[in-house]
Amino acid sequence: MQFRISDRKVRKEFKDQKLKPTFDYINFEERKIHYAKIGNDSLPTLFFIHGSPGDWSAFLDYFKDSILLEKANMVALDRTGYGKSDFGNYEKVLKEQARFYKGVLEKFQDSTKQKPILVSHSYGGSVVLQMAMDYPDMISGVVILAGLSSAELTVPRWYNGAAKSIFVRWWLPTALTVSNKEMLHLQADLKAIENDFDKIRVPIMVLHGKKDKIVPYEHATFMEEKLKGKVPFELTTLPEANHFIPWTHQETVRNMLLKMLEETKP
Repeated sequence: MQFRISDRKVRKEFKDQKLKPTFDYINFEERKIHYAKIGNDSLPTLFFIHGSPGDWSAFLDYFKDSILLEKANMVALDRTGYGKSDFGNYEKVLKEQARFYKGVLEKFQDSTKQKPILVSHSYGGSVVLQMAMDYPDMISGVVILAGLSSAELTVPRWYNGAAKSIFVRWWLPTALTVSNKEMLHLQADLKAIENDFDKIRVPIMVLHGKKDKIVPYEHATFMEEKLKGKVPFELTTLPEANHFIPWTHQETVRNMLLKMLEETKP
């Protein structure tokens, strides 16, 4: 219920894998951000950002994908307040999260001399949109899987409000408390950036399921309205898919990542 993977589980998952992930922290101002990394620094970097709640292991299966490992270096964060990134010490403001992760981008740009491709799921879609608006010169492309983008469509649910109660917070797992705090703030954050889509200057690929009941498909068409014709933009619709496409449609996601890697070659 804390949505973070144990070291023991990681060892078990990669026991039979030739390549195994390494782990480290980046200190950025007052934050300590944990990340997992696998692959060769000479290859382009896929930079994964998970949803709410979650941790880096949302993308663990991609770290084991032999086809991707031939083409890319991969990095996956624990977002602030999750996993091993100051667990419980959340940051509810989207713009501040983007600034923290800029510090991680800077480290990998220094070592690889390349601009990474941002890959996100769910709430992470909002994060990478903010990063693409604020730091367009630091990235080469963005892939959004079932991502949140529209303030109008992002309406806090009844349980978000209920979770503000001290009596409810008392028994909620820490990861769910963090998730609730950032979700309550997200509508205002998305409203604040709805006129900033013109700041995005990199290719965007979006994959979304028509039967997504957590993040409605209209979030994808909202992005299409905002971005199509202004930057290279591609929306792929999965008619029968729900919200969990990183796990249920891994091959489709992989093919999208390979396509973005090919299209963003220097």
